[in-house]
Amino acid sequence: MSRRNGQARTGEIKRTSAGWAIRYRDARGVRRQRAGFRTKAEAKQVLDEELRKARLGPLHRPDVTLRELTDAFLEQHDAAPSTLVWIRENMAPALIAFGDDPIGELTVPDIAKWRAKLPAGKRYRSHRALRQVLHAARRWKWIEDNPAADVRNPSPKPGEIHPFESWEQIDAIAAELDDVSGPLVLFLCGAGVRPEEAFGATWADIDLERRVFTVRRGFAKGRLKEYGKTAGSRRAVPLRARAVMALEQLPHGRGILFPASEGGRIDINNWRSRAWTPALAAAGVEHHRIYDLRHTYATWSLAAGVDIFTLARRMGTSVKMIDQTYGHLITGADERERELLDAFDEAQSEAAGEAESEPSEEIVGT
Repeated sequence: MSRRNGQARTGEIKRTSAGWAIRYRDARGVRRQRAGFRTKAEAKQVLDEELRKARLGPLHRPDVTLRELTDAFLEQHDAAPSTLVWIRENMAPALIAFGDDPIGELTVPDIAKWRAKLPAGKRYRSHRALRQVLHAARRWKWIEDNPAADVRNPSPKPGEIHPFESWEQIDAIAAELDDVSGPLVLFLCGAGVRPEEAFGATWADIDLERRVFTVRRGFAKGRLKEYGKTAGSRRAVPLRARAVMALEQLPHGRGILFPASEGGRIDINNWRSRAWTPALAAAGVEHHRIYDLRHTYATWSLAAGVDIFTLARRMGTSVKMIDQTYGHLITGADERERELLDAFDEAQSEAAGEAESEPSEEIVGT
């Protein structure tokens, strides 16, 4: 803040017979004056705070507690119920530590020390939730800065992934299931979509002629969530032959793509206990999570030479997430890359050789 003879751009400190005084304009432009400060430093501290309030405007609410902010944020946050539950659960450690503290008093060192004391398994999620809630306060101008944003929050190392070994394993599992669940397993592995996206699909999302599945929605925890037009999750997924064959095995061709046996859409918890886990045991396949079908799709796609940019689009996720989660699992990727580059170089050399061997046209003078 520039000064000239003790004068700030929007405020002033001056000495009086009774000590020190300040003058400034508040958020509404009204000139204010306060006196009786014992030292210039004391006057400056108050002036800086008043100027900060003026800069932020009448919305400035640093005295709101973190608990009150969290309640206000959740009340207005337009998100799926599962997202709201996630925020509540992961804000719990921060509310235990800072719930009754004014948000304007939270500091970077305080948050850094708090994060360091959390169990390793909770640090990333709890800090991320706190940063999101405080970001809303900054956006609303309740506070000037988000102290959680200045504390590093490195992503945890990805958990170990267990892709299936071969299509023979997938076929064996599918063979133990009924005429809907069997094709569902083949489809999840062949298309790489999230289980909730398959549960939310209808036949209107399938174009068998073009071999494309358009992901438009997901079904989880009893709720059907429509994807927005610009959301990364809404996308077109090309269907390999095995995925098309799985769909052609379904005993119906309209309505819900994979209906539950009792009607309606599949609940993943019921399906896991009643179909998935027993089928693995019956097929003699080591236990895997349902989500490992998606992991298998990603791992096999990368091994087949699909680039991570394309794969990220097909799976509705980020390139960074693909690289972090699956890159270390690829076997033979280096060899495949060398083959592609060598083939390109060879094609270039052949093209150059053909050009040199072509007879040049004789130029005849006139």
